[in-house]
Amino acid sequence: MAQTDAPPGKGWNEKLQDGTTVQIRSIGEQDAELELEFLTHLSPAFRSSRFLGLVRDPTPEVARELTCLDPACAVGFIALVSQRGREHQIGAAQFHVNAAGDSCDASLTVSDEWRKRGVGSFLMRHLIAAARARGMRHMRAYAPSRSGGGDRLAANIGFQRRLDPRDPATVIYDLSLE
Repeated sequence: MAQTDAPPGKGWNEKLQDGTTVQIRSIGEQDAELELEFLTHLSPAFRSSRFLGLVRDPTPEVARELTCLDPACAVGFIALVSQRGREHQIGAAQFHVNAAGDSCDASLTVSDEWRKRGVGSFLMRHLIAAARARGMRHMRAYAPSRSGGGDRLAANIGFQRRLDPRDPATVIYDLSLE
């Protein structure tokens, strides 16, 4: 997988092993419609796992909340492919800074048909670089323990996996950014 730089402000063009070009860029409020379409097309089981059961059906309000991030305390990226002359969102990653400003909680979602193709790795690597650039010392992510899909990706990136002592149905992934 090779990385090529896109023009400034446009993000990065990444090539998957199959040759598909994926654009990774910052998410913004202009992306609310793309985000809603993306969330709507996730399988119900994966959508439930992504939001730890807190969001059952995506709404325009949920999409706006996920795309209108306060840059003082959050960073988000989306992965896009061009299909039939139109951009389609195939993934998203974001982090939110803790109150102390030295660590962040991260999330990653990749659409069902694009999983295990490298999209999640590209999103997480850019997210980790952004967190380091902001001086974050630690990144954490949560997932249902029954999902298992993120274990390989998390291990490849360097996250340590453990069960949440307060909720054994949840896995915590920790990554030192120092």
